[in-house]
Amino acid sequence: MQPSPSNYSAVVHSPPDTVNDAHDFLKTVWGQRPDIGAGDRMAIETALSELVTNVIQNNPHRPVLCEVTLAVTPAELVLRTADTGDPLVDAPTPSMPGVDAEHGRGLALIELIADDLSYSHEGSMNVWQVTKARSPRN
Repeated sequence: MQPSPSNYSAVVHSPPDTVNDAHDFLKTVWGQRPDIGAGDRMAIETALSELVTNVIQNNPHRPVLCEVTLAVTPAELVLRTADTGDPLVDAPTPSMPGVDAEHGRGLALIELIADDLSYSHEGSMNVWQVTKARSPRN
């Protein structure tokens, strides 16, 4: 029997929290949802890590709050982050930087592993949404 659709949420306050706190949140979700396959877990973990890392790194001189929500349905996983970081003038276009670049791969990586990536600015929050169709379990 498939578990019913569920929403899970957490808040990361940086400082003092780090990306590890976001991963701890997902660890808790995975413990409650053994029906989510390893590949889907890895995609969501990667997306969340990249999004939270970006907001922390791009706001080094002030505290930020990042609300994280993961909606789980039989068909898809929808990860949403809403943060109080500096607003983006234009949403960056995901593109892979040159081989020597040390930064800038996160959004391009998310776009490769997810089915949809979107950005909006709602009120005072930067909102990123990542949608990943669930892989069939064998």
